[in-house]
Amino acid sequence: MLFHVTWEAYPTIVLDDDKRVREAVGPQLGRLMESSKVRQAGVLSGKRGGFFLVDIDSPEELVDLFGAEMLANGKMEVHAVTPLDKIGAIFQRWATEGR
Repeated sequence: MLFHVTWEAYPTIVLDDDKRVREAVGPQLGRLMESSKVRQAGVLSGKRGGFFLVDIDSPEELVDLFGAEMLANGKMEVHAVTPLDKIGAIFQRWATEGR
């Protein structure tokens, strides 16, 4: 199951006063990217954050995949992704049903 995850760092992650946060998030980000679950990722221009397209079996896996380090230091927004071919089939079915 595909999920689009947007992660935006809280301001404390980039402040010089709290290097401990960067020391925690950096390695976790590396582990996340090494995971076979991440299909694509990138930085969002104009924000202190990025996006991840992850292929997981259940939403609960997100907690383990992103870990306490990222969950505690940023805001996550998660959306399930439905492939266009499946949406097309639904629209075709609706059309035959007069919906």
